Amino acid sequence: MVAEDTVFSVLYDKFLFWGILVGIITFAWMFYAMIRYRASIIPDTTDVDHIVVGSFPVDRHNTKVEVLFYVLPTIIVVWLVVLALASNTAVWVIPDEEEAFDIEVIGQQWFWEFEYKDELTYQDDSRVSGIDVVWGSNLTVQHTSNADATNMTVTVNGDSTTYGLDTLVGSTMIDTSFNRFVSASVSVEDAEGNELHRWGHIPINHKLSTAAGDHLIVPCDDEVVLNLFSYTSDYSQLNSTYWGVQHSFWLPEWGVKEDLVPGLEGGTVMWFLPDDPGTFNIRCAEYCGLDHSKMIGYVDVVSPIENGIEYCDADTGVKKEGGAN
Repeated sequence: MVAEDTVFSVLYDKFLFWGILVGIITFAWMFYAMIRYRASIIPDTTDVDHIVVGSFPVDRHNTKVEVLFYVLPTIIVVWLVVLALASNTAVWVIPDEEEAFDIEVIGQQWFWEFEYKDELTYQDDSRVSGIDVVWGSNLTVQHTSNADATNMTVTVNGDSTTYGLDTLVGSTMIDTSFNRFVSASVSVEDAEGNELHRWGHIPINHKLSTAAGDHLIVPCDDEVVLNLFSYTSDYSQLNSTYWGVQHSFWLPEWGVKEDLVPGLEGGTVMWFLPDDPGTFNIRCAEYCGLDHSKMIGYVDVVSPIENGIEYCDADTGVKKEGGAN
């Protein structure tokens, strides 16, 4: 979901189209009138009995044109109002949180913290990397289609272990079971340490922080609802009106942002539907103190695993079923 896909961009394009159309008609009529009724032209007033300022001439006027001057602008204005009201519905009607993917975002001085209210298991597109990770009762990595894969780093609850891959067989299995209540990740790398493929799991109530270099990770093609809160400057109270700090969570490449307002007990809410895989910027659009410039981060759009990988297609943004997990 780049900015060109958002309702704001679509609305801007529509208003721009009608603005240009009205401008062309207006200036065309103006230039015509300037030429047709220029000072060197002596008007024929032989058939005009009386002219009253502010009124149409009684004997010389065109009723159809006069009515058109009133009706056409009215229709255009009404149409633009309809477009604007329709965009309000698209922006402010929040999806059902039971069906959407929920994350709590807390703005602190000066970093972002993300707390997951739904679990997320994801994996890079194996059609691109040639690598597939399956983790259940044991951890299995299929890497037959990628000759560069030589190592994998398995991280469970912050503890990392590196294993060598069986490059001859093209498949490596580690006798370790998956625990859905613990954060875990698998990074497959080449001989130089470059990441070729990643698999990850984020449990419910797990926290990520930009202060630790973490990215906000969201599933592709799923409605994501962010509940936004702001801590006080001493981190003692959430969304307090006393010494509260206002931030603004901004995704510039998607054209959306929302303020984190101290004093609002329920916080603020924003939602989006990411459909383009990749990494995008997070910025703070509200001056929040001395190190406001450090309120930066990134959001990764990934392919979720739910009874099979739901790949996010970079060209169409449509889910495509892949390998099972």
